[in-house]
This record gives sequence, structure tokens and C-alpha cells, in this order.
Amino acid sequence: MNPRKRRLELMVLGGAAFVLSGAVLSLVLDTEGTALEGNPAWRLVLAVTYLGVALVLLPWYRDALFVVRRNWSLVALLLLALLSSLWSEMPDLVLRKCIALFGMTLFGVALAVRVSLQEQLRVLSWLFRILAVLSLACVLLLPGYGISKEGDWMGVFDYKNALGSAMGLSLLIESQLPAHTGLSRVLKALFMLLSAVLLLNSDSVTPAVVLIVALVLLNIYKFAALRLHVPLYVLVVIVVILGSVGLSFLVSNSDRVTALLGRSSNLTGRTEIWSLVLSFIPQRPILGYGYSGFWLGASPESLVVNRVMRGPVMYSHNGYLEMLLTLGAIGLLLTLVLIGSGVKRALYISRHSFSSCALWPLAFLLYFIIHNAGECTIMVQDIEWALCVSCIIGADPLLFACKAQEEEMPLISMVEPA
Repeated sequence: MNPRKRRLELMVLGGAAFVLSGAVLSLVLDTEGTALEGNPAWRLVLAVTYLGVALVLLPWYRDALFVVRRNWSLVALLLLALLSSLWSEMPDLVLRKCIALFGMTLFGVALAVRVSLQEQLRVLSWLFRILAVLSLACVLLLPGYGISKEGDWMGVFDYKNALGSAMGLSLLIESQLPAHTGLSRVLKALFMLLSAVLLLNSDSVTPAVVLIVALVLLNIYKFAALRLHVPLYVLVVIVVILGSVGLSFLVSNSDRVTALLGRSSNLTGRTEIWSLVLSFIPQRPILGYGYSGFWLGASPESLVVNRVMRGPVMYSHNGYLEMLLTLGAIGLLLTLVLIGSGVKRALYISRHSFSSCALWPLAFLLYFIIHNAGECTIMVQDIEWALCVSCIIGADPLLFACKAQEEEMPLISMVEPA
């Protein structure tokens, strides 16, 4: 491909990633106290962004159709979300949300089709490095914007958890980014330190805990399965046993653990929200309330939650409960099939590729799976969902092999397992 066109492609996709991160624009656009997604200027920016992504992908539409056909559960989820407007009480809201969801998913497909895993890590690392530097500058130079009234750092994001999630992802990306020169190793260390400082000062505990658990599991896998060649099923049994013991300890000492983390025993209201959500799921167990068809007055039941919680609640703070609530058992089953297929592919790639980035899909999917125990990033307008789509598609052995040949990476036979 023409180098100039290739640079243009990467610039468009990198710019799209910057916009979809939600950073900076939350400060530039006047939202008048409302959510950024309700701002007309933000919608225009998103429309232009998604159009640019579509134009990048247009010449490669055959490749896009190829990967779509090989990911039927993703297609089924998107169709289910769209069809849920038929049984939602606010079909126009569902349709608007679906447009945003389709755009974010399209960006994930474009990343998988047009950017190799190694290029993805490079582009993403510089994106989050820029966001980290801008956030630090905002905190130091514009504290009225960069620091919340409670004293938590927000940086160039509109709330502290957004900064925390971004820096958690930044640390994950840096941990998987190859560094072959002295300068690259120094830069990697400096930006990991900066990301850690921003994460800690955001007082966002969830991404910090998720990052630690994901990296511990990944390193257990690297040592036991890849180095000692322990069978995967044995490793899974060991991890389940250790996880059960650890979970039992946490439950029996929940007050001490949450106090140590600086949180209340109800996990900042999460347990109350989960209890309320579980009480409403049986009312529509198969198809749910519709995609984005429950919260913020979209259903009468959401008003009950708001009244009990003494304020507006925007989501379940658990991605799996959210899928059960909005798309029912069918939606949750399709979600598990999609993520399961991605994990299966990521495990296969990690064992059969000599690429320095072969562990990235597995690392991200571990982070994604654990993160959704305390937040909602499944099928939402969030860059984490786009990266999930990209990793699941990009870890397809057939697509991975094609990218490897383009970059002349040494590979063992990449025939997809049955």
C-alpha cells in the first residue's frame, strides 16, 4: 500500500480513537451540566468521526464482510439490540443508541481489519500517553477543570472514573508494548509511572484492582502454561480454587477490605443497585427491557431505582447484569459466546505465535471480563467496547496470519482449532 495512504489511514483511526476516548471534548464543548452525549456539537463530531472510519474501511469492505461472517454472535447481538426497539417503551431512544453502538463497533472492526496488533499497541500507547500528559497539564495549569470539587483528579475527562479507567487501560497497554531500544524502555517506564500517578490520584479503585488481577492472571498463565506447559484445564481448576478461597476471604472480611480501599461496605452503592436490578430482571427475563431501554426514565422501574438510591442511576455497574436487564437471557448468552470465542482465539494465538504482541488480546480480554464485574463497558459507546471487538476479531487465527505475513512475523501454522 502507498505509504502516504497508510499514514492517512493511521491518522484517521488514531484521531477517531482520540475522539471516542471522550477526553478534552468534555472540556471544550459546553454541556451546561448535561451529559456529553446529549450535546448537538458532540453528535456532529461523532458523525464526522464515524464517517471517517467508514471511508477508511470502504476499500476493504470484503475483508470487513469476511470477519463479520466469522463472528456471528457479534452480528446477532447488534441485531438483537436493534430489534429491541420493538418491545422497548422508548423505541426512538433505542434506535439512537443503536446508531452510536454500531459506529463504535465499526471502529473496532476497522482496527482489526486495517491495523495489526503490534500497530494497535503503538497507536494506543501514544494516544494514552498524550491523554496522560494533557491530564497532568490540566490538573497543574487548570485545576478548576482538572480537579473535582471533592479533590479527585479528572484531568481532561469529565469525571474521575473516566480518568481512572483510561489510565488503567494505559498501564495495561504499556505492560504489553514491546520495547526494543533504550529510549523506548525509558519512555515506557516514565509513562507507566505517570499513568499510575494519575490513576491513584483519581481515587478510582475499580480499574486499579481490575488491572492488578488481570496482570496477575496473565503472568500465572505465562509462567504455568507457556513456560512449564501445565495443561490449560489444570491451570483453570487451580485458578478457580484459589479464586474461590480468595473470594471467601474477601466476603468474610468485606468491611476491612473495603475500608482499606477507602470504600464503604456496599461498594459505593453498587450492591444496592445490583439488588434492585436483580429484582426487576425476572419481569422480562428473555428479551429484557430493550437496549438502553431501562435507565433514566426509559422505564417506570428505573424511577423506583432512582427513588431508592436518592438520585439518578445511569447503569447497573455490572456489565453482565446490564445485559440481562436490557437484552435478557438471550443477550447475555450471546455476550458470553462472543467473549468466549475471543478468549479461545486469544489463548490459541498466545500458544502458537512468536509475535511480541501475541498476548495482547488475552491481556485485554481478561481486563475487560473482570472490569465488567464492577462497571458496564459491554456494548456501550466506550472505546473499551471497540477494543474488545478489535481483539476478538483480530485474534482470529486466519486474520492474524494475514497480518503476520504483511509484517513478516515468524509464525507456526495458524489453522483455527475446531
